[in-house]
Amino acid sequence: MSASVILLLLRLLSALLLLGFLGMIAWLIYRDLQMTTTALTQQGQVRAALCVIANEGETPAVGTLFPLQPVTSIGRNGRNAIVLADSYASGEHALITWRGGQWWLEDLGSRNGTLLNEVVLQETAVITAGDIISVGGTQLKLEL
Repeated sequence: MSASVILLLLRLLSALLLLGFLGMIAWLIYRDLQMTTTALTQQGQVRAALCVIANEGETPAVGTLFPLQPVTSIGRNGRNAIVLADSYASGEHALITWRGGQWWLEDLGSRNGTLLNEVVLQETAVITAGDIISVGGTQLKLEL
């Protein structure tokens, strides 16, 4: 075998190895995109909602449903996921989060406090279907 044939075979082998390496990277990226898409789809599914059952103000109207996201903020400020036009609600009043397969309610240091089933919320608590959250003059019921 001549030197030029050996060099040609080595070049073909290196090209095949390079293509195999690039193919493996493309396959890993494809798998990662599939897993990310699946995770985002599951995260975007509505697992629960808050229904307004009583409100002393005009908005939100009684019967309004607010689907819960993995992190849902409640308050008077327009940046919140659930905005309450209630002078007794703080700008950032309460936070509902999905952790460990459960919904958690946390008061964010509001002046008038957050009530869970007519009891003042002292620390973060697990909430379940049927629980009533009171923020100012608005009552929200958790529905799964």
